[in-house]
Formats: sequence, structure tokens, C-alpha cells
Amino acid sequence: MNYQGDNRMNFFSELSEHQISADEFFNVVLLDSLARNFGLQNVLISYFDTQGNFLSWTHRAGVLADGPDHPYRQVMGEDTVRRVLYQDAVRDHLTYNNVIPRLYRSTELIPADGYDQHPYVRFLEEQFHAYYSVTMAFGINAYIQVAFFKSRTEGDFTPEELTELDKLYVYIANDYKNFKKYEQAKIVSNIQSEIILSGEKAYLVTDDFHHIMSCNETARSYLCSILGDTAAKELKGGATCSWLPFLLGDAADQGENHVQTRVIQNYVFKIYTYDQRYSNGIVDRYHWITIAPRDPAPAPQEPVFAGTGLPLTKAEWKVARLLYKGLTYQAVADALVISYHTVKKHVENIYAKCGVKNRFQLYKWLERNDRLP
Repeated sequence: MNYQGDNRMNFFSELSEHQISADEFFNVVLLDSLARNFGLQNVLISYFDTQGNFLSWTHRAGVLADGPDHPYRQVMGEDTVRRVLYQDAVRDHLTYNNVIPRLYRSTELIPADGYDQHPYVRFLEEQFHAYYSVTMAFGINAYIQVAFFKSRTEGDFTPEELTELDKLYVYIANDYKNFKKYEQAKIVSNIQSEIILSGEKAYLVTDDFHHIMSCNETARSYLCSILGDTAAKELKGGATCSWLPFLLGDAADQGENHVQTRVIQNYVFKIYTYDQRYSNGIVDRYHWITIAPRDPAPAPQEPVFAGTGLPLTKAEWKVARLLYKGLTYQAVADALVISYHTVKKHVENIYAKCGVKNRFQLYKWLERNDRLP
């Protein structure tokens, strides 16, 4: 392992550029940089879901998604390293914010007297011509692992090499953390744009681990009126909310284009799902939640459902009904095979004709006019 100062600086510079430009952080670009700067040629990136189920792996030889004939299936149930790594991550609530080294050495997890015959070791020899491994754990419940391999001839990883791998972990973990911050900021911004276009006035955005990513002042006011002032302490960016599991209910298990409605006291909550999908099979799930008074009072001298009175066209009815089902503008566009801007124009016409200003009022208009499919 060539861990000279210049190599470290080159790697750090390449990773900093990678975190800004990459669509996915843990990919073959990272493997190439490890090989180029440190001579680490035999490295495997494996991807799992947050429940520990295998999804795919990336090696310098290529990317291979899970399937009936995937080589990992022959050792999946006896992968001691992965089992311990995952158990520790769940216990410690590991997320992408972790930068403290988490290294797992195969010779420390598998007893010496049975090492030669252990299924995991035989798997390393058959698939990677390796005998020893050190595995790094990253992400939610360690759903990404980076394994470094050495052959029997090269010998086990030395204390000096482990020290250098600790430093390498910190480099990678910090850049991955920054990558996720940048990526999540873009996701939240896109969701906020969608909410604003829909006309909703109160909203919050969460990830699938009950962290509040964004919450506007109107939503904060509504939630405090329901939960009390102490709720405000859990509405700060990145905080974990104890009441979110109750609010989300089974929405966490529903796919995109599904909307769940909850009525709590005098407020209607609409819960939408946004999935960020990656080519390695990982899906990061977010939720955006809108809040509206159950029976909003009409503005002074303005009928709630006063509009132009013109009938909706067939195309506008299709859009209105899909909006009622909870689809986003982009999902409506995809379903009807039209452009996003065409959907936006239809919605403007629908609102004008129906005399409504947001989705909640449109739902009520549709229900009052009994024109739902």
C-alpha cells in the first residue's frame, strides 16, 4: 500500500471533485482512485438495503446486480463479516454522517482454527484470489461496504496498514457525508418547488429515518398548536422526531405516487413519497407532508369555490383526477405522456375555472361536484 503524502493529497483532491460532480459516490471512479493513488487493486464495493438484503456489487472487473446466479448467493447466509458489520451498524444507528472509522478484519471475526475452511474465506479465494479482508462500513445501517483484499502470499493486514486504512476511512467518510448533504439539499429544493407550485402553504420534508429536512413557519405553527411548543425543538433541520412514526403510519412502506391522508384534530395531513433511486439498487426514501386546516374559512368577500364557471376540458379532468390521487406534477406528466409545463398550464386553468388556490380546495371542489372517477 503506497500511502505517501503526495498520494494522499491527490486522493483527497480527486474525492473532493468526485463528491461535487458524481451522481453516485461509491462507484468505479472511487475504485480507480484507490488503485491509482494507493495501489489498492483488489477492492470490492457491496450494496445492501437498510434491512441488510444484498443488492449488487462493484469490482474493478465490473458491476453485477443480484440475481439467482450471483456469486455472492453461495456465501450470503454464512458471511460472518457482513453479519457482524450489519448488527453493529443497526445497534449504533449508523448513518451517512458517521466519520469515525469502522473497520472489520476477517481474521478478527473468524476463529483461527477454522479460518482455512470457513465459507467466507473459500469464497474470497474463488472469486477474488484473496485470503484476507478488511471491510469498511458506510451509510444507513451500513448499506454500503468497501472490502480490501490481500492474498495468502501477501499476508494479513499489518497494524501499520490498518492505521493507514483508518485514515483512508476518514477521508472517504467525510467526502461521502458532504456528498449526501449536497444531494439532499438538491432533493429538498426540488420537493419544495413542487409543493410551492401545488399552492400548499404548510409543509415539511423528512427522510425515512424520521429526520426533519425542512419545515416552513406555517407548518411549524400548525404543529405547535397540535403538539405544543415542545414540538418546535424537534423541527430543526436534521433533528429526529419522536412523533413522526405515528404521523407517517404505513406511508413508509408505500411506493411513490401513493398519498396517505391523516386527520389530526382540525388539520388534514397529506403524506407523499419521494424515492431517490441509484443504479446499485439502493433506494433512499423521503416524505413530503402538507398540512391544511380541515375546514378553512373563506377569504373575506371571496367565495371559496368561485371561479369562471367554464367547464373543465377532458384533458383537465384527467389532470384533476390524478392530482386528487396525490400524484406530483411530474408523475401526472408521466402518466399522461405530456410535458411537465403542459401539466402546470392545465393546473392553472383548473384552479381558475374551479375558483381554488391549492390542492386541498381542489379536493373539496371535486368532492362537492361529485365528478370523481
